[in-house]
Amino acid sequence: MNNRIHALPLHLANQIAAGEVVERPASVLKELVENSIDAGATQIDIQIEGAGRQLIKVSDNGGGIHPDDLPLALSRHATSKINSSEQLSHIGSLGFRGEALPSIASVSRLTLASKQPDQDCGWQLVSESEQPEPTAHPDGTSVSVAELFFNLPARRRFLRSDKTELQHLLTTFNRLALSRFDVGFSGHFNDSQLIKLPALSDPAHYLQRIGKICGQAFTRNANYLDQQFEDIRLHGWVGQRQAHRAQTDVQYFFINGRVIRDRIINHAVRQAYGDSLPAGRQPAYVLYLTLPLDRVDVNVHPTKHEVRFRDARLIHGLITRAVSEALDDGLTANRVQDELPLPAVTSSRVEEKAIDYVAHTTSKSLATASPTLMPTAQDDVVILHQRFALIYAEDPYLIDLQGAERDLRRLQFSQAMARGELASRPILVPMPLALPSTDLALLDQHQGLLSELAIIIELSSEVAAIKRIPYLLSQVDLQQLIDQLVQTLRQHGNDRAAMTNALSDLIALSPVTSQQQARQIIHELTRTPDQLARWQQKLDPATLGGLFSN
Repeated sequence: MNNRIHALPLHLANQIAAGEVVERPASVLKELVENSIDAGATQIDIQIEGAGRQLIKVSDNGGGIHPDDLPLALSRHATSKINSSEQLSHIGSLGFRGEALPSIASVSRLTLASKQPDQDCGWQLVSESEQPEPTAHPDGTSVSVAELFFNLPARRRFLRSDKTELQHLLTTFNRLALSRFDVGFSGHFNDSQLIKLPALSDPAHYLQRIGKICGQAFTRNANYLDQQFEDIRLHGWVGQRQAHRAQTDVQYFFINGRVIRDRIINHAVRQAYGDSLPAGRQPAYVLYLTLPLDRVDVNVHPTKHEVRFRDARLIHGLITRAVSEALDDGLTANRVQDELPLPAVTSSRVEEKAIDYVAHTTSKSLATASPTLMPTAQDDVVILHQRFALIYAEDPYLIDLQGAERDLRRLQFSQAMARGELASRPILVPMPLALPSTDLALLDQHQGLLSELAIIIELSSEVAAIKRIPYLLSQVDLQQLIDQLVQTLRQHGNDRAAMTNALSDLIALSPVTSQQQARQIIHELTRTPDQLARWQQKLDPATLGGLFSN
């Protein structure tokens, strides 16, 4: 036995690395699609044959690879995504190790073809070759991985049945498609299943893709959440408490666009459901966490499924509280009620002129408009600029959703205050605000009134930390809230009516990002005819003719 230390042959080192990166065909698909996303692709096409054993082909319309760099792309630790060790703490790309392509090439017959926009033709490199050759190819890159594990029969025997491997491929496809709504995906699986997901630029249409992947049962029973603390934002959809599932098939969590499977996150979400989740049942969620790159380390494992947080306890608490509030809060949850396809929103100069005209004449014409019926399931509701709803019922109507929702929330706040039924929510992480001693004394003097307003403030010698606020003021800036409280107390003292008016004025316009949210606002308007008459405009010939009077 030779015990001397020696360097491993390159092909053997690559095969060992492949053992970490390439677990099964789905691992190959993940690595190739992530490379396409990093290349700036807006359309990614996938072809699968033989459950990935025979062929995995990924084509994109990204920036492409320079012909001289094609051999480097198949060599270990070669990448265009980082240049220095300082960048390891600010990794924004999905891949950066330079291990995926050479590892895949060492256990398959790989063909890499690419064309950059400024090149006259494409160039192709086969894994067994050393020099690329010219080829016909559109702008972008395509990678064909044939006969996976052909040279490692033991690894090939460890693969599961075609049905199982195909399911893993579909799961990976779904995760990647949910990670980037602005990228179009198409998948052709075993000549029997074709999936097309067009790119989406409008957040109002995101539920269209989620419904195709997670099912309409999830979208019907999901609450929307969107919470932010400092520069950390968590948003997405969580299944209601009663909508638990037998499997973990609808559990998607993304950190800065990266698919993540992390025990801390799973524990935080399950803790939010608490005892409402029966034994053996699973919650359903599609959640997106964005935070500064230096607050999370993605360089933990070659597959990059695991991460390490700089503030793990903070992230755990934020997720638990945000999900818990989304489950409990019927006022702010965006509940999905329909399975309607979301109509595409088109824009034109005439349409924008119509919007400007109606907005300009709101104070005159909307006040005299007559109420209309709630749109039926067959009626189209088109959202314009995240503010207006264009409804095609018996007659076309335009509704200022933002203005209507703001007035409805203000009315709701005043009514709840008058009944003494203001519901409150905790602040995820109380933020201390420095105040003059006179302002602190003023707040301390009126703690009783603040408590009636569902506002709990912890005071010290120099700062005030808001612990709870009314649900209806969830989107209000805390510094602005403190300033308004102090100013109103200074001017009106213990006057409940003045304080109620001052706080309701803090409820500002907020964008309408989904058709379901628009329908919910319209549904609430039908219960208050005065508000409906104020914020809707019938688009009759006289009104439309006024657009072109000049």
